Amino acid sequence: MTDKMLRVRDKKTIRLHWFNALCWLLLIISGFGIISGDFVRVVPGFWPEFMQGLFGGNENLVLTHAIVGITWMIVFALFILFNFTSVVFPFLKNVLVLTPMAAIKDTWSMVVTLAHLFGLMKDTPVPPQGRYNGAQRLLGTMIIFCSLLIAASGLYLFFAPMFLSFAETALYGEIFRWALVAHSASVFLVIIGLIAHIYFAVVEEPESLEAMKSGNVDVDFIKHHNALWYEELKQEGKV
Repeated sequence: MTDKMLRVRDKKTIRLHWFNALCWLLLIISGFGIISGDFVRVVPGFWPEFMQGLFGGNENLVLTHAIVGITWMIVFALFILFNFTSVVFPFLKNVLVLTPMAAIKDTWSMVVTLAHLFGLMKDTPVPPQGRYNGAQRLLGTMIIFCSLLIAASGLYLFFAPMFLSFAETALYGEIFRWALVAHSASVFLVIIGLIAHIYFAVVEEPESLEAMKSGNVDVDFIKHHNALWYEELKQEGKV
């Protein structure tokens, strides 16, 4: 390894990343506290009881959950608005998987990478990767679309009972039930992805965690793990 470090994250992106992580932590903690009852239970019964008691009732807990969620939406909306050209569009261009061929290619890359972790397919090399590898691109795409669904369904779940008459129009209630399903399913998909994301960042590739702390990555790490990106950086004269 060399001592040459390359700055790959600016401070505002790093701050947004950790703001997002904090919001997700608070939303998961409060969200699991809202869900209670014998019919639907995703955490031990003591947790909803504890959280609702801590906040003085489920209504206050729902309000707190909504405030954190809406704050999360507003901050991201403002970040996108003021940084779309410089940060957001390049990120989306690199991370989004929008075609069947791209999905197949990234899935194969992810399969080979995971197989190597378990000592399998040792003779099969991982295809050269760009700035984000196949698993990161698939995960990023899923999280982006799930986040949009979480935001839209969450707004409906919170505001619809305030402004719409469910008693007069059955459709509102039907939409509410499907919004709840979409909200919950999207959250669980993101949680599964975040578990994998945290594992790789902490255990397998701590260099990527360093990039989200200092903004810097060792050039040799990029060369080894992201060969296509390394070639782009060479052409740009950055390495």
